Amino acid sequence: MEQFVMYFDQLTCPKSFPWHFANIVATNEHIIEVMFSNTASEINKNKITELCKQQLILYFSKKLTTFCLPFISQGTRFSSTVYDELLKIPFGYTSTYKEIAIYLGSKNKSRAVGHACSLNKISIIVPCHRVISSDGGLKGYAGGLITKKWLLNHESLLKNNVNLF
Repeated sequence: MEQFVMYFDQLTCPKSFPWHFANIVATNEHIIEVMFSNTASEINKNKITELCKQQLILYFSKKLTTFCLPFISQGTRFSSTVYDELLKIPFGYTSTYKEIAIYLGSKNKSRAVGHACSLNKISIIVPCHRVISSDGGLKGYAGGLITKKWLLNHESLLKNNVNLF
């Protein structure tokens, strides 16, 4: 049986990004968290955190549009279903909370979709920043609306050189 060990790494984000660091947490085999911070942390990295860090560097340098990382999302069955749908939103595009709710079988679950997005612990990789409100507004984002706006601009600029905001 595999011994459960947690590993930590930290990526220094681009200067224009609203946060100083992306903190990466993993087990021996899976990423379990990528969250933003302004505080330096101790590092205890492994091959999975290193792989994640390298892919985030490529993402921030506009050389990667799709992540290929082993991860485990924590949460309810419903939130896992929402995260599966988020992974289908292509780089440079958005979907709405309502569209995802309808796809999952109930247009009345838009708030539940939003709540699941707010609990996502694997920022950027599970792209909850690509979900907006039906009126085109940004609405909530666990990393802050400035971060969501930055990420959407970053992806739009990479895709078609258009600034959305």
